[in-house]
Amino acid sequence: MKSRAGLDGSGRDLVTGLPHAISIKSSETELAMRESLANIVRAVRTVLEQTPPELSADIVTRGIVLTGGGALLHGLDQLLMNELSIPMFVAQNALTCVAEGTGIMLENLRNAR
Repeated sequence: MKSRAGLDGSGRDLVTGLPHAISIKSSETELAMRESLANIVRAVRTVLEQTPPELSADIVTRGIVLTGGGALLHGLDQLLMNELSIPMFVAQNALTCVAEGTGIMLENLRNAR
């Protein structure tokens, strides 16, 4: 259940084995993820620095489409856009688009034979 301050959750306490409820503030979540997000920004920056100029020009002009479950992390696109000065877009079907695209590619390979 979502609250104004964050997220409420419940589960079994691993120490006592008893049911336990907690409330996690969004600021605590952000703090816990800060280092991982910084690593993502650094990794994307490194890849972009190693990208050939002709491809870099397209990326700077057209942007990057984020896919997968991580793309749905609230504000990730904005963070990357702010840090890298490159347009970022979250795929409409971010959770399934890579698998769907792979299926289309395999079908086209099969039809090309």
